[in-house]
Amino acid sequence: MSEKPVVTNKKRKWLVMALITLAAAGIISYFASPHPDGLERAAENNGFIDHAKEPSWKAWIPDYEVPGIKAPIAKVGVAGIIGAALLFLGLYALTASLTRRKEAANHGESHHHPS
Repeated sequence: MSEKPVVTNKKRKWLVMALITLAAAGIISYFASPHPDGLERAAENNGFIDHAKEPSWKAWIPDYEVPGIKAPIAKVGVAGIIGAALLFLGLYALTASLTRRKEAANHGESHHHPS
């Protein structure tokens, strides 16, 4: 028989925080400024925006809007959720890898008994 996974208070806390973050990303992203920033803004301010070339690659989420969704709040909101989820997964993978390395190093030290 297989055991059911246990959801501890700590896991529940992380799950609730993840859901709140995704909801916030989906809602708040709609209110982000539509004005360009960074290099695009500098190119506009200095008059060389018209010299820009098309990128050699296709953006996954161009202009922070998911293609194929008609409602503006939904296409920007879904893009925000995708961005937050990808960031979470990347950070989780990095920290999980670092945690495993640290635990492996500590595991080797804990069984070492000096004579």
